[in-house]
Amino acid sequence: MSARRVWIVAALLLGVAACGTQSRRPTIVPPTLAMPEIADAYVRLALAVDQLVPGYVDAYYGPPEWREDAKAHPKTAIEIRNEIAKLYGDLQKAQNPQADVPPEMFELRRRYIKNMLAAMDAELRIYRGWKPPFELQAAALYDIEPPEFTETDLDPALSAVERALPPGPGSVQERYNRYIDRFVIPRDKLEPVMRAAIDAARTQTLARLKLPAAERFELAFVTGKPWSAYNWYQGQYVSRIEVNTDLPVTISRAVTLASHEGYPGHHVYNVLMERRLVRGLGWSEYSVYPLYSPQSFIAEGSADFGMELAFPEPQRRALLTQLFGMAGLDPAEVPRYDTVMQEARGLARADMIAARRYLSGQTDRAQTERWLGVYALYSPERAKQRVDFFDAYGAYVINYAYGAEIVRDWVQRTSGSQAPDAAQWEAFYQLLSTPRTPNRLLPAA
Repeated sequence: MSARRVWIVAALLLGVAACGTQSRRPTIVPPTLAMPEIADAYVRLALAVDQLVPGYVDAYYGPPEWREDAKAHPKTAIEIRNEIAKLYGDLQKAQNPQADVPPEMFELRRRYIKNMLAAMDAELRIYRGWKPPFELQAAALYDIEPPEFTETDLDPALSAVERALPPGPGSVQERYNRYIDRFVIPRDKLEPVMRAAIDAARTQTLARLKLPAAERFELAFVTGKPWSAYNWYQGQYVSRIEVNTDLPVTISRAVTLASHEGYPGHHVYNVLMERRLVRGLGWSEYSVYPLYSPQSFIAEGSADFGMELAFPEPQRRALLTQLFGMAGLDPAEVPRYDTVMQEARGLARADMIAARRYLSGQTDRAQTERWLGVYALYSPERAKQRVDFFDAYGAYVINYAYGAEIVRDWVQRTSGSQAPDAAQWEAFYQLLSTPRTPNRLLPAA
């Protein structure tokens, strides 16, 4: 852990421990909790935070009475922060209660809960008015310090996109948007195309990972959201995948969403955690998913990386050809279309650059939207939706492109392979089904 990370965690939790120290009344020290009790208490605290910060809990499938109790007996932010400090101390002393769990696995579990508690405390400080700079918000909530990228990092990808596009008048942004507009899925064909893309992603994943027979997903189309798609995990190996139709959905976007929200992305991640950690080991802390937490860095990063793992070029182009036919498009255009879209993936860091500057006050909304048009090649409508996302979710944007970079590097180092082969799939499975924290995925860790 870097010196800065140590300072951040210490500052967050020492602030909690200091609450109420001026009282001269006798203090009753509650007994130290064992690991299962710590896990249960952590879940209850996450549900309590959700009462203060709506949307904090993204998924929960533990005892329903715990959620009802959180609603019936709400806690203040100070009360929650003091309980966090107590749990953090108990974690330091906790012993492994399961003989069949190796020591290294137990330490991963301990570190995971510690980092999730620190992030929970940071979210409560934000709720109470703390306005951390972009970098500190990212480190405090997501356990990672985002590097600073600039336009220079995007120039090679911009040049590659320009070369791949058909010749024509206008800027690269105009040419790119004119080109991809040709591959928008007609509204009456969107559902069958999305289902076909998800089915293909599922087939690719099941060929390499064994999932429970009961796993499944529901698909719905919505409007009026700051995101393009969302996976709402229901528990019992079931996900609800929602696709936002405010903006047109292109063929490549359908493939991306199928992998990211479904297979081997969010749906698979949640299914594996429920099967191995919640049901298999009885670790209740994984029955709740706080959105603003280190878990999101791994969830989003693995979901973004999952598409390239599931669909190397031959399989990807075969799927695109199928979907082009379903959407009434010319399959002969698949090679060039795929090349353009793959080159455009090199611009993924643009979102993080734009969000950092916007949220730090260096640029206003209009400047940010224009910049995203030039460097992310977004249409004006897409750029506006993206800035809406920055407003709603803050530094969360680091979890996507940067998360994918860190996950990709970890999978390649762990597997010893640079290609999407069986060794990479095995490393990917280990990442999704064992306790992990973002900072520990870095090479120095």
